[in-house]
Amino acid sequence: MITSEILDLLKVDNAELEEILEACNWTGTTEFTDEQSETLLVMKALHDEKGHDYIDAYLRSIGQRLQVNDTLFNEIYAAIEAANGFLIDYRERFEEICQLVNDCVSPAEAIIPPQPVVEDTPPVAEVEADPESVQMDKFIDEQANAAIATTISQIKGFADLAYEEQERLKTLFMTKYRQGLAKELLSEEFKAEFMARMTASLEGKGAEKKQGELTGVQNPTPLLSSSN
Repeated sequence: MITSEILDLLKVDNAELEEILEACNWTGTTEFTDEQSETLLVMKALHDEKGHDYIDAYLRSIGQRLQVNDTLFNEIYAAIEAANGFLIDYRERFEEICQLVNDCVSPAEAIIPPQPVVEDTPPVAEVEADPESVQMDKFIDEQANAAIATTISQIKGFADLAYEEQERLKTLFMTKYRQGLAKELLSEEFKAEFMARMTASLEGKGAEKKQGELTGVQNPTPLLSSSN
């Protein structure tokens, strides 16, 4: 059928026909097959009798042609709405969606567009490295290993510091001890007292006192005798 015959069939003017054809994505079509003419008639009836806009009417005409019942059709619409989609976004795939639903695919899955098949890409052939790059990589590797070895050696040295610090403190103690002792022993006061005590000892005086002083051990306290 040509455009003039379609105008008579649908009883519309050119402006409304353009609106109908735009809903079908048939803008510019001037000759129509019998199937297209039937689709336009169904759309016009749904628009006039049910109040559907032309895009809605077009999708419903596809559903009727593929014998999708009203329940499934409403579920498809609900799935599109749940996905925040618009009917026009599914116009080109709506026939496919109806067929999937007829094959027992859920409307929510049917509206998901098929994912492109990713073909296995052949492995990329490894490019042989030039000698300079190989030497550079080897140098970097050697330097990294040397740095690691140095760091490990330094960390191990931390354990030796404890012994070294202990020896340093021991040496410091003995030095301070010897210096202090020498200062006392070499003082004139100590020398005079020492000579006096030694003279008294040689003469048999103060022998009981000197033994405790020389050894640093106090003489034991005499026990008190018990009385009957």
